[in-house]
Amino acid sequence: MQRINSLTRSISGILLVILLLSACSGKKQKQTGWSDTIPIGYVVVGNVGMSAERNYVGSIGSEREVSLSFPMGGVLTKIAARNGHRVTAGQVIAEIDATTARSLHDASLASLRQAEDAYRRLEAVHKEGGISDVRWIEMETDLEKARQAELSSRKHMEDCVIKAPFSGVVSCVDHHIGEEMKPGESFCHVLDMGQMRVNFSVPEQEIALISVGDKATAIVPALGDRQLSLRVADKGMTANPMGHTYRVHASVIGGDCKGLLPDMVTKVQTTLGESDGMAIPVDCIQTMPDGTIVWVVKNGRSEQRRIEVGDFYYNGVYVKSGLSAGDTVVAEGRQKLYTGAPVKTIR
Repeated sequence: MQRINSLTRSISGILLVILLLSACSGKKQKQTGWSDTIPIGYVVVGNVGMSAERNYVGSIGSEREVSLSFPMGGVLTKIAARNGHRVTAGQVIAEIDATTARSLHDASLASLRQAEDAYRRLEAVHKEGGISDVRWIEMETDLEKARQAELSSRKHMEDCVIKAPFSGVVSCVDHHIGEEMKPGESFCHVLDMGQMRVNFSVPEQEIALISVGDKATAIVPALGDRQLSLRVADKGMTANPMGHTYRVHASVIGGDCKGLLPDMVTKVQTTLGESDGMAIPVDCIQTMPDGTIVWVVKNGRSEQRRIEVGDFYYNGVYVKSGLSAGDTVVAEGRQKLYTGAPVKTIR
């Protein structure tokens, strides 16, 4: 009996402690105002101007570039300008042995002078009827042949010298005196460094969005991320069969070409199209195995919404479907949410 009383007193003590703890907990909850409402940051979906940006890798080139060679070939006898040298229009760059060409020209020039002299002598006789018309036509034909032969030999002689067609910079591989140049073999290139362009490749899915006259921006890492303003000058009509890309050329506008060198790598940024659409910050989006979702607030409670996203927009992303203008999308605190959770919106 005494043991039962002792057990009863122990149970009563435990119940009393539990009651006291419950009372303290309830008092603390009442004092702190604790609740299960989840605070969240939010954004309201609205329409924005859509201007999708695309990035490409390009390289610097010259707007005017010409390849120079010796049409007839020959042995190099003079190199007046080498790789990297600046030249002016008409300046001699290189020469080959012109001995044979000069001899041929001298011979053709002598034949021309002889034909001209005979023409002058017979012209007066022909006017007086001293020679037949047939003989006179033969004389005119011989003179014309001599003139064309002299022009051809003079061109051959002039082709033994390479001159700069315009002012620019020479770009070539190393050559040496005495080297045999083959007919038509490129000796050097002359580039106009005052007019530069950027060449880059665009995937076939995006080439239709680029038009001649569109503006773009190029960043040159080699020059401390220097920015260049571009305007699309032309785009290729045939694709690279390996990469399925089209070549696009954009001119540097503004004349700021100082320091640019051919084949420098650039990062090209273009804006493709302008239209209205909806955009939300990237932080609002969750990528799930079965798609992309966001949390929205409706009637004070959270719910999942599956969406379809499009291009990036500055620090956000365009929404193709799943949201409407005016929807409240959770931007902060979504890690604690569940379907139907009561939320309290804060900025």
